[in-house]
Amino acid sequence: MLCEKISGNLSEPQYKGKLVDYVDLDWHETYNKLLRKTSRGGRDVAIRLGDEVLKTGIKPGDILGIEEDGTLLAVDVLPAEVLVVTVTEATPFNIAKTAYEIGNCHAPLFAGQEEFQFVTIFNEPMEHLLHHLHGVKVERKTEKLDFSKQISSIVGHGHHHH
Repeated sequence: MLCEKISGNLSEPQYKGKLVDYVDLDWHETYNKLLRKTSRGGRDVAIRLGDEVLKTGIKPGDILGIEEDGTLLAVDVLPAEVLVVTVTEATPFNIAKTAYEIGNCHAPLFAGQEEFQFVTIFNEPMEHLLHHLHGVKVERKTEKLDFSKQISSIVGHGHHHH
């Protein structure tokens, strides 16, 4: 199936109770315009989206299409290796410094489950950098990103220096 637009989200009431075949994406694929995937049900799925996806991204539950039998093709974003960063000495400076350092590395940034907590994608240089910040605790985990808590507007794409 060729999917050229997001036609809704599973969270919308009209899709409740419908049969769903998920298309799994890795976090870094959520801002891609072109993808070729196989759904969990074995369907060949070609995704060709417009430029708007570069700003909005593909979110968990987004509906890529509806099959003739009524099955919804919807996105699931797989768990990723992340760094859960807790600012244990939550001064305005420490909070700003932590968010700044993550953003300065052009990494995606999400609010964590707790107050003064951030989540970003794992990489060794980032982990090393964050371990050296004052008043910050860093844990490496594998978990699903909560896209409703996304802080950064564009995840890892579209940046260049002039």
